[in-house]
Amino acid sequence: MMKLIRGLIILASVIVPYVASAQDYPITPNPSPQPLNNQSAPGDFQSLKERVFVGGSVSGWFGSTTYINLSPIVGFKINKKISAGVGGTYNYYSQSYGGQKFASTVYGSSVFARYMITDNFFGQVEWDRLSVPDFTSPIANDRAWVHNLLVGGGYKQLFTEHASFVAMIFYNVNQTPLSPYTNPIIQIGFNINLY
Repeated sequence: MMKLIRGLIILASVIVPYVASAQDYPITPNPSPQPLNNQSAPGDFQSLKERVFVGGSVSGWFGSTTYINLSPIVGFKINKKISAGVGGTYNYYSQSYGGQKFASTVYGSSVFARYMITDNFFGQVEWDRLSVPDFTSPIANDRAWVHNLLVGGGYKQLFTEHASFVAMIFYNVNQTPLSPYTNPIIQIGFNINLY
């Protein structure tokens, strides 16, 4: 017990003079750091390259059934929360059955708007116009334009300073018999910032 008291007295004799001398020099808060002339304040964009991103998805498999999907996008950040963009879609599907090969393509374009809810989660609305095979038409190899309104959201995770993985889930509110989508629609892709 005596050793503990002696230790506390020694500790107090070292700390008290330090604290007392520190009171002679008032502590002033550090001024907030100012952005340098070549840096932007949070929320600002300095160039068009900082606003533009590209990405999309590529998928497929090969064999007796072959499927290829190419869906590139180009987007523009209006501000840190809202972005909009355009995209394209090309799908090729073929299947061999009974010695015959059946093939079809789907192609078209889309526009989208995205709102970042948090750093990683976002909501998105997308409208696309796709040319699809019209299996309901009496004319062989006839095609039809199908309009789809996709509503949903997703998750974005950076894997480098300028690139992110994106997983999304949508519901097509304009589902028709010719729509190439079945609800829910799950998409996985990537985004790359140009700067």
